[in-house]
Parts: sequence; structure tokens; C-alpha cells
Amino acid sequence: MTSRVRPVSGSVVRPIILACTVIVAMTGFAQAGTLVYTPTNPTFGGNPLNGSNLFNSAQAQNQFTQSGSSGSGGLGGALTPGQIFAQQLTSQLYSSLANQITQQIFGSSATTGTGTFTFGGTTITYTKNPNGTIDITINDGQTITQVSVPAPPTGTH
Repeated sequence: MTSRVRPVSGSVVRPIILACTVIVAMTGFAQAGTLVYTPTNPTFGGNPLNGSNLFNSAQAQNQFTQSGSSGSGGLGGALTPGQIFAQQLTSQLYSSLANQITQQIFGSSATTGTGTFTFGGTTITYTKNPNGTIDITINDGQTITQVSVPAPPTGTH
């Protein structure tokens, strides 16, 4: 018994070839291109038209609110010229007081041992230790802050 291969007719092969050609033509050729990063935020070079959209999105996500107290100098409102002057004057007075205390602790006429300064409900106590450090305690009536600083070398004032 011999096996015979039956030839495929042309009417069957042509539609298969045509279908394969159509499928290949529809898929196209695979092309690769370069990926280019384009920032979204206009601050970093993105489209300036995105700015208001990003701002509105950030405002919607913001969990913090501004306080309504305008006299505190916070975010609540603008200060009057009198309030600004009072803040600057208070700052200058505290700066002058801090300089006087610093000179008495660290200056050329600094005392040895311990000392205490009291003003407006705040107490500052210092202790000069034999190990070369100065311990400073600041008590403002609500909180106590302790700081240890190295003493300046003698003779360098």
C-alpha cells in the first residue's frame, strides 16, 4: 500500500495567503520611538495652562485652614502699622536684653558659678560647670528649655 499525497487545489491556498497578507498589512510594522518626559507642573517647565488646574486641585486637597485671629500676626490678616511697630519694638528690647545676659554669662566681666535673670515671667538660670560647659535653663512659665553650651576659652574675649 502506497500512500499518495493529494495536491491542494489553488482555490484553497489563495484565500489563506490572502488572509495572511491582510492580517500582516493591518498590524503594520512595529516602530520604536524615543520617550520624552514632559513635566505637568508649569513651575518645572510644563504647560502654563495647567497652573490653575493644579492649584485648584491642591486647594481641594488642603486640610489646613487659616486662623481667623488677625491680631496675632499669623496668617489671619494684615497687621496695622501700630502692631508692626509694637512687634519691632518688642523684638529690639528682647534682643538688647539677650545681649546683656549673654555678656554677663560669656563676656569679659562674666561671673563664675551660677546666676539667675528674671523678667516678665521668664526666668533664666545658668550654671558654669567645671567640665567646661555652661548649662542654661529658660522657664517662661509654660515650658522649660535646657541648653548646654561649651564655655568660651579664657583670655579670648
